[in-house]
Amino acid sequence: MPNILCRLPNHIGDCCMALPGLQLLEQSGFMPVLVGKRWAGDLFAGMGWRFDPIEGHVTEDMGRIRRLAAVLGEKPRGLLFPNSFSSALLFTIGRVASAGFGTDGRGFLLDKKLPEPSKMHEVKRFFTLAHSALLAWGAKPAWDEVPPKLELKLLTRHEAGARNLIEKHDIPDRFALLAPVARGVHHGKKKSWPHFNALCAPLREMGIEPIVFPSPDEAAEAKEACPDARILPPTTLGTFAAIAKKAAVVVANDSGVSHIAAAVSAPQITLIGVTDITRTSPWNPNAVVLGNEKDGWPSVETVLGELTRLCAV
Repeated sequence: MPNILCRLPNHIGDCCMALPGLQLLEQSGFMPVLVGKRWAGDLFAGMGWRFDPIEGHVTEDMGRIRRLAAVLGEKPRGLLFPNSFSSALLFTIGRVASAGFGTDGRGFLLDKKLPEPSKMHEVKRFFTLAHSALLAWGAKPAWDEVPPKLELKLLTRHEAGARNLIEKHDIPDRFALLAPVARGVHHGKKKSWPHFNALCAPLREMGIEPIVFPSPDEAAEAKEACPDARILPPTTLGTFAAIAKKAAVVVANDSGVSHIAAAVSAPQITLIGVTDITRTSPWNPNAVVLGNEKDGWPSVETVLGELTRLCAV
């Protein structure tokens, strides 16, 4: 099976949304070999694909890509999920013949410059990237349509880690995983719903414990945004995904947590207020999306109504 060196996206949600494209490569006879930010290694560990981190240090990253290229064979090929000029330059310097969309003025660096599609959901866009690359390489894609689920596979250690944390912190069988923090702004507006704390008392009345597993640099923000929830120590992304899979419901902003929940097909509510639902809504048949870019955030009453419906015993 020929190897394809795949430069992963730079954000957690985008990596999750790239899963169908990566799976298409594998099912079409090409083995993905992943490079990306270090946290992606644990998130994708269950997929069975080799992963090597790149750290953003140009000299070290170039050396790592060159060493990988030597391992991959005489004429290594790559696929660029990011749109950036720098990702194409890194593969070019690393002697990898890459395929990608001709964005950011990088077309002359690409071995296969793929036509950029019209506006679509990011899952479809990443899938289109992989599908177009396969055709450009003269291969037959295993599928022509995006599957309905992301299908992230977890390792036994992730599942065991989730069980251990639930036992260690005495988390009850029914819990809601809340993700009140969404970093950054979108068109100058905050990306986080401001009323997460209002969900805690009603959830407990339903017999569901509200918990938060923030990332290491979000603990203080999570405590400020949702002080009545149980704020627990950070864990790895793979274990976090296993916890999301066990939750009665995951409630998140349009953020990486929303897409991790979608990747394991968890029951979820994603709250939208400023971002484009047509591009980044969770790719999950079990997802409920409340709010939108035009009308703004949903009310507390609307969210509680959906929680009551989803969590009814």
